[in-house]
Amino acid sequence: MKLEQVIYALEIASVGSISRAAKNLLLTQPNLSASMKNLEDEVGFKIFERIPRGVIVTSKGKEFLKYAQSIYENIENINSISLNNNTLSPVSFSLSTQSFSFIMDKFLSLHSSYKNYLTHFKIKHSHYFEVLDDVVRKNADIGIVSISDEHINLWQKLFNSKNIEFNPITSGCLKGYILDTHPLYSKEKIVLDDLFDYTLVTCNHDDYNSLYSSDVFKNELLPFKNKILVSDYGALVYTMNSLNAVTLILKLKNSKTKLSFGNSNTGRYIDIYDLPNITLGWIKLKDSNMTSVSSEFINILTK
Repeated sequence: MKLEQVIYALEIASVGSISRAAKNLLLTQPNLSASMKNLEDEVGFKIFERIPRGVIVTSKGKEFLKYAQSIYENIENINSISLNNNTLSPVSFSLSTQSFSFIMDKFLSLHSSYKNYLTHFKIKHSHYFEVLDDVVRKNADIGIVSISDEHINLWQKLFNSKNIEFNPITSGCLKGYILDTHPLYSKEKIVLDDLFDYTLVTCNHDDYNSLYSSDVFKNELLPFKNKILVSDYGALVYTMNSLNAVTLILKLKNSKTKLSFGNSNTGRYIDIYDLPNITLGWIKLKDSNMTSVSSEFINILTK
């Protein structure tokens, strides 16, 4: 039995699907399936039962995973004592976040400091409530979420009900955004009204609905005739380039840099008035201890 197989089994159990686990682990599905079959052959029983929509854990598998989790946590504790020994096990870190492009830069910055180590890093882009669930279920060490100042008391009650600790990082506001390939990009002054004839594409639409009152996405404030919802930034950029579409982005306080999409595209912000400020912060379970890697990520994030 290899340590990596233990990690693979824990990830499959966490997401309930071999294909999704393979994506998170940056493996091919056939290779992950073969690794699990070898593990099951070695222990002499099935850990997972395959079903049409994924996998379920068998009764013996539950007992195996209990010990596997214990092994994993003990090795994490050893790593936290001394990260100078990179031969014991992978250095692990799991992050669940709403889709913010700069978070990926911070995540990669953290990973680059461990380039000489065996690492098991995972980042998952999710909607607001999925991030909370990932932290509550201990599928993520840290979560990154944004909350509207308009409803901050309601959000705090929700955090308390889930035993979640919210730590503010910075604040910002929602802006329109177009790429430098857009026909209006070079126009001296752009107002939001100029863009309503173009398609609105978002990958955080559900999050915006939870941040603001429902009036924000009614036609009174954002009367875009055509709207497209996509699942990731790759699809967002492709759609913006193909349709000269507009998107919505959280612009952080004191941030003067333009966003960069891919190797070439930059863009331009467009003001949206009468919206409350948004506070960006990181979350964890109140009674959980921070690993040294998590603490390092927070230090990078808050600089």
